[in-house]
Amino acid sequence: MTNAFKILDLLLESPLFHDVQRDVLSRHLSMVNCRSLKKGEILLTPRQYNDLIYVILSGRLSVHNGQPDNEPIALFGQGECVGEMSMLDDGEVSVYVVADTDCDLLTIDHLSVWALINDSHRAALNMLSILTRRTHVSDQLTVDSMEQQLGYEKSNLIDDLTGLYNQHWVNEAFRKQTRRSSMNNKHCTLILLDIDDFNQFNVQYGDLGGDQALRTIAQTMLDCMRPNDMAARYHAARFAILLPNTPLTEGSIAAERLRTNISQKNVAVPSGDVLPAVTISLGLSETCANDTLEQLIARAESALLQAKAAGGNCVKF
Repeated sequence: MTNAFKILDLLLESPLFHDVQRDVLSRHLSMVNCRSLKKGEILLTPRQYNDLIYVILSGRLSVHNGQPDNEPIALFGQGECVGEMSMLDDGEVSVYVVADTDCDLLTIDHLSVWALINDSHRAALNMLSILTRRTHVSDQLTVDSMEQQLGYEKSNLIDDLTGLYNQHWVNEAFRKQTRRSSMNNKHCTLILLDIDDFNQFNVQYGDLGGDQALRTIAQTMLDCMRPNDMAARYHAARFAILLPNTPLTEGSIAAERLRTNISQKNVAVPSGDVLPAVTISLGLSETCANDTLEQLIARAESALLQAKAAGGNCVKF
């Protein structure tokens, strides 16, 4: 992707620059460079000094703790960025960032990013949202590392495709959170969401299109979530979100907002082609006294079936 207009269009859809005025973005990012990586090539290493932000134009980057050949803790695709966390740590990188596929990247120096943030309230909010989520994930990884040192055994808890946690993590983390909220006399809302007609989408646009739809939904979920909300890819085309200390009335508002955002989000594949947006069905349940996680999930699954029976693209509880 070398066309300046296509690059600008992609940047305007990326989480970092979403809703930033086009002329403002163009003015501050007039002097940027492109970089290509081959699959397996290392972009960033721990303790390396970094003053650049990398926006993925095509391909996918993986993030690794400890060693570059460890299981990835996150995957980032087209439109997403890496490198922004070193802005908080005097330019020092804390993880390995590796090309999971052949990649084309746009490199932006931090001075240009800060100038844009000073000039655009929207860009400042976007950066705050990204840094909040990344810091939350970093804190969780620190806790996980301490648990491992104390003798806890953990299976692979990361979904390779979306970078979200997987069902194994849900069974442990959601159970702990619901118990914690119950002890504090607080309610949680569980959201189960499933892509409507996903098999048909896969048939029409292939596995690559289906995979990108899953990644698009995962990123949109993260964009809509608060720092303490918990999300995972639960199974196949189904995702789970737990909203701590959130009653069903508030949870239903969040679910409807997520449904709307996903229905308006086109699926951009690495080739640059844009596929139609997908829709989702959502089923919600609220924690009750003496609830088990299994009972909470069962009620959400029942509500999800109602949403599917109603034709999809709706919220039921």
